[in-house]
Amino acid sequence: MWLALYIPALPLQAYSHTLTESAPVVVFEREARHTHIVARNQKAARLGVRLRATLAEANALSDAIVALPREPLRENALLERMATVTSALTPNVHIREHFGLLLDVSASLSLFGGAAALQAHAQSLSQAEHIRSHAVLAPTACGARWLSRGHRQLVVETDIGAWLDDLALDCTDFSTSLIDELHALNLHNLAAIRRLPSAELNRRFGTTLTQQLACAYGERTESLLFWQPLTTFRDKVEFLDLAREQNHWISGVEALLLQLQTFLRSRAASTQSIEFFFCMGSLQRTHFALQSAHGTHLASDWMRLFNARIERLPITHEISSIELACERIEQMRFADVDFFDRTHEQAREWSALTTLLQLRLGEAAFHAPHSNANALPESKHIGAPPTSAAHAQSDKDPLRPLWLVDPPRRLSTREMRALTPSIYLQQPERIQENWTHPEGGQHTLRDYYIARTPDHRALWVFRERPCNDWFLQGVFA
Repeated sequence: MWLALYIPALPLQAYSHTLTESAPVVVFEREARHTHIVARNQKAARLGVRLRATLAEANALSDAIVALPREPLRENALLERMATVTSALTPNVHIREHFGLLLDVSASLSLFGGAAALQAHAQSLSQAEHIRSHAVLAPTACGARWLSRGHRQLVVETDIGAWLDDLALDCTDFSTSLIDELHALNLHNLAAIRRLPSAELNRRFGTTLTQQLACAYGERTESLLFWQPLTTFRDKVEFLDLAREQNHWISGVEALLLQLQTFLRSRAASTQSIEFFFCMGSLQRTHFALQSAHGTHLASDWMRLFNARIERLPITHEISSIELACERIEQMRFADVDFFDRTHEQAREWSALTTLLQLRLGEAAFHAPHSNANALPESKHIGAPPTSAAHAQSDKDPLRPLWLVDPPRRLSTREMRALTPSIYLQQPERIQENWTHPEGGQHTLRDYYIARTPDHRALWVFRERPCNDWFLQGVFA
């Protein structure tokens, strides 16, 4: 027995269900220069929007229609999530693109108390995920798939042919052009097609039509590829001759990243870390790891990170093979669509930028921005340093002098001429104070540095902007 879980309007349900229920929404797909509607919600249907209509026709019906582009990755992520959930019913789960799931539940019927109970349990799993689906049990996978498009709930334990005979051709997997040809011959259901000789059908339409009918009616077996949970990715490329220059072996890196992208897209997954191994036979093996601030699947993003890292850490030996390994793969998580709040997109852009800077400049040269509770150092209370280990200053905290000069003393040109060569530029710090001044007060913007005097004393100095005057703020012990 096969359980077919059909997800109607899959491109639409892949988006947030709260969004798709709040306004007339259509999902469009672009083909060449034209766009056509592939899914719509009930509010858009009441306005007269038809499937396969152009986007211009839909916008002409109402200016309140919200048009969303089709995102296959969202659809794959939804199907992967459903496969994970329904694997509690049976391990034999098959994902059908643009349709839903097919489950071989022959061995699970008695476990769940019969076909009706299993069907109800599958529906409850779909509802828990906020997914509207049709559940049909039938003896054949193809027959269950076709019947699920025409029935919300159905259990067919025997004689599937009686149910399939009255099925409209639009519920099948036949192509649109084939359905139009059959309609032109006044053939509108499967029973009318079955009455024609198979030899004549094969001569006119090819063998695909009769083979699909045989699978649906149980006259021919159908083999399906069952879904498996996410696994690791590992692949390699080998070179006939030793590659000596980067432009000789960089094509192998690009090929591996494209294969990783294909694998991740098919599973609607992403990863934050990948590893390259550059090998020169069995003599030398260089490990080359890349980290991303957020999960990504695009080969172009990983290639940009690779180029930034290879500038700092080039491969110095010859290469006979390159291996790519990805051990940590995660399911994609799509945020709810919001046309006004772009916070998530901005956060992703900033995290991608910081990751790129870390790879290009090195982690030691990159410091994340931070803000002080009270910006001006002279307004802070300086006491004895804490003795508790819990309050000990970490290595990442900025250095602070033991004695502060209050108010800061302006440094003369002669003093700065002696201090400028010794200014320590590895730990610059910017302090900006613009919220504690009374109204009309001047804002403060200072760049702090550590300088050393000829007698080896460490001073904490800053440059006031925009006047560019230098001041002494503190003295280190």
